Amino acid sequence: MDNLQIEVKRHKLNQQFLEQIEFGNHSQETGCESNGEILIGSNPSQSPDINSPVTKLPSFDGTPLRGNRSIGNKNQDTLRGQEEPLEMIDTEHQELKKVIKKNGQEYSVRTNRKRFFYPNEWNDFLKALETPKQKLSFDILVNTGCRYNEGFNIRKRDIDFERGTLTLKVTKIKAKKGQKFPEPRTFRLSSQFLERLKKHTKNKNDDEKIGMLSAPALNICMKKALIKAGIEDFYMFSLHNVRKTHGNWLNAHEVTIVNICKRLGHDYNTFLGSYASADVFTDEDRVEIKNILGDLIK
Repeated sequence: MDNLQIEVKRHKLNQQFLEQIEFGNHSQETGCESNGEILIGSNPSQSPDINSPVTKLPSFDGTPLRGNRSIGNKNQDTLRGQEEPLEMIDTEHQELKKVIKKNGQEYSVRTNRKRFFYPNEWNDFLKALETPKQKLSFDILVNTGCRYNEGFNIRKRDIDFERGTLTLKVTKIKAKKGQKFPEPRTFRLSSQFLERLKKHTKNKNDDEKIGMLSAPALNICMKKALIKAGIEDFYMFSLHNVRKTHGNWLNAHEVTIVNICKRLGHDYNTFLGSYASADVFTDEDRVEIKNILGDLIK
């Protein structure tokens, strides 16, 4: 196997691992303490290790749950394909189930992954974040709609400050559609967000990453901030729900589906099936969405 093949394989494995974190399939919240929970794994200041052990999370009845798998789409098929039978138990939360395998392993399962932030929830969530790097990380996610791995790998050179665009060069490889290499995506940024990026990157070299937190650290601070912000169904959120938020906010302002799909890197059916929700936003919501996204919305 030559170096190129090794690099492609490594990229795919790392991408699969990070998608598991984003979608809530496995919670790798490692290297930090959170509300007395024991969290094991790599240092959160480093990028995730695909061989890190799976963190055990407390369930709502005090029983440790291993991960946070979803039963939607392909993940449901994956669970059905297990040799050991699964038992699904209701929890006190309507959209959260506890799955117990015959060997005793337990999983937290979300039955609905379409949750997104309302703008007032987002503002409360941002206020609950504790450090500038946490705020920067989520500022990137909500203003671009990128996947975590795409945002984590943004370098200063990927931002065209003159044209006001960003090029995501590390993107999801869609093997089922015959892709073998990442397909870059370029799209516009708001002038307000661009100014924040300019200030943040002024002392960085062109080849330096923009500086997002690692996925484990970001998952931890997200859960803590959601709880602190008083969002009752905090368990329905993962990093990927910020991406869904971006898509739904653009849709609320009647941005064309073509434009939204090109930003997110999805086709029409995927967006409608997994991202888009009915328009439930008030006029006040739309005003606040525009305040958050700036002149990205015209």
